[in-house]
Amino acid sequence: MDKIITLAEKERCTGCGACKETCPKGAISFLPDQEGFPSPVIDDEKCIRCGMCEKACPALHLPETHAIQAAYAAQINDEAALKDSTSGGLFTAFAREAFRRDGVVYGCVWDDEYHAVIRKAENEEEIKPMRGSKYVWSWAGDAFPEIKAYLESGRTVLFTGLPCQAAGLKSYLKKDYDNLLLVDCLCSGAPSPMALDLYLDTICKKEDRKNLNLKFRDKDPYGVGVHITYTGKKKRIKKGEHIRNPYYWSFYTRLVDRESCYQCPYGSGDRVSDITIGDFWGISEYHQEFKVRDGVSALLVNSDKGKQFLAGLTPGLNLSETDPMNIAKENNLFIGNRKRNIHKPLNRADFFSVLKEKGWKAAERRFLFTKGRMLRMVYTALPARGAKLIRKIVR
Repeated sequence: MDKIITLAEKERCTGCGACKETCPKGAISFLPDQEGFPSPVIDDEKCIRCGMCEKACPALHLPETHAIQAAYAAQINDEAALKDSTSGGLFTAFAREAFRRDGVVYGCVWDDEYHAVIRKAENEEEIKPMRGSKYVWSWAGDAFPEIKAYLESGRTVLFTGLPCQAAGLKSYLKKDYDNLLLVDCLCSGAPSPMALDLYLDTICKKEDRKNLNLKFRDKDPYGVGVHITYTGKKKRIKKGEHIRNPYYWSFYTRLVDRESCYQCPYGSGDRVSDITIGDFWGISEYHQEFKVRDGVSALLVNSDKGKQFLAGLTPGLNLSETDPMNIAKENNLFIGNRKRNIHKPLNRADFFSVLKEKGWKAAERRFLFTKGRMLRMVYTALPARGAKLIRKIVR
């Protein structure tokens, strides 16, 4: 009797791609599900029931993790790179160290149609598209075989991505490499590519996306925060606060996350990567030595390899050691007695149903114009006195 191959169920699959890249017969492909998330599909005619895909799945077999060794508030000593980065510019500092070691860097970029994909960079010019937040699920699997080839040849590889993607790469490789540095982020969820695609249809034509220049976290002119900018119709630059942008609001309220994000196993203090980076929200409570407006990163060192790598680039960084709990308080990190409390919105399934059948505008009108959001929009638009009055009325 043939072995029954069972991949991770939808509620646990992150779409990392490890199963597809491990299959010796190319029997696994990734196709969009009803919510637009690429998910594995097995071709039974090609499948030889070897079970290698199951063994490579990090959702079924969690890779080795590391306990946090040290935590820092951090900022790169390069004003231009800092301004062009989402927070403290650590990715650029890491990439420069990798290049100094004759290495290659993998990070997330937009393709011409604004699909997020993990790509390779071999010089500083090529890492520029990797800077900045991409609030959408990204495809990483195609990079795994290429990364393995570089590692086997002795080249240093810096991989930066979501925690689940780092776990997928570790599972695919099946062993640790001294010349591989894994860097993940303090992730708050991976939204549907379909949702972003349909939203972008409302602000520009598909042929104009190459000139869209979408930034979810533009520091100009307000400094670090959650301000969205893009080049809209008639080539006009559009700017807006996150509350006013419907797509960002769907991300903020976790309405468009992948199913597995609601029970993600990677957000604890046991990390799959050597180093973890992210925004240091709430930093003013603990550190006054930084210009917070310029952006400050949270930095977790999780392994000896990460510690050694960081030692090589500290002259290019401003570092202040901090307690990991200071980072955990207002960020996506769950350690100590801080419990995960990620609720899946009750109207999520209805949102995706309307989105798929009627498009973004219909879903936006029905699900995103909530009372809470409207009140916050009014509150943030008013002067201090008016805002205080609104707050009293809401109470």
